[in-house]
Amino acid sequence: MKRQRYILMIMIISLFALIGCGKITDNRNNTTDGVLPTQSKNIGTEQMTADDEKSGSENVVYDYPPCVMIDNILYQDTGYVSSMIGCGNMDGEIESTVDGTHLPTENIQSNFGTGYQYQRGDENHVVVMIDDEKRIFRNMEAKDRSIPKQVMNFTAKVKEITENGALQVSYISVAEGFMPMSEGEYFVPADNLRDEVQVGDVVTIWFNGNIMETAPAQLGTVYRIEKSE
Repeated sequence: MKRQRYILMIMIISLFALIGCGKITDNRNNTTDGVLPTQSKNIGTEQMTADDEKSGSENVVYDYPPCVMIDNILYQDTGYVSSMIGCGNMDGEIESTVDGTHLPTENIQSNFGTGYQYQRGDENHVVVMIDDEKRIFRNMEAKDRSIPKQVMNFTAKVKEITENGALQVSYISVAEGFMPMSEGEYFVPADNLRDEVQVGDVVTIWFNGNIMETAPAQLGTVYRIEKSE
């Protein structure tokens, strides 16, 4: 009788052990229900195409650069400022806007606000007046990614290279279509210097048109410096 009770107890213990193992297995195989956390993706200026919005995950929220739709063309902010002399009359004003996580889908619509005046340029560019600056926007489908012709640029001769690599240059001439610059010397930070230069080399400098009244005069935002051929 004792032997039968002992066998019965072993069977009961084994049964509970099997049930416990089954629960552990089920817990390990179960996955958590719910959606994935939303991710934010920042898209830099001139690095986004219209197809990128479709190619991302449904859970990704895109922070697009400033964009505007005019004449059924989607334009994106290049980060450059126009200094070219042109007609002072603007062509219109942005009338509607969408959130910065979306691209405009209607004409005269932006993803950065309303009330900004715009002016049509060449076939691939428009200018939008933002914070008293004529910001250049480029057709997102345009293959040409060179610096727009509306960006002020001039040639100069390198007179001195400072210890930190900045340049002191002597003005030669400004590109066609821009207000003449003062003769003399300019101090230029070399953060965007594309070529190795020496004293005496001639360079072309693209900048936002702002010149600070110092001695020597200093340029505002310098977009690029290249050795001239």
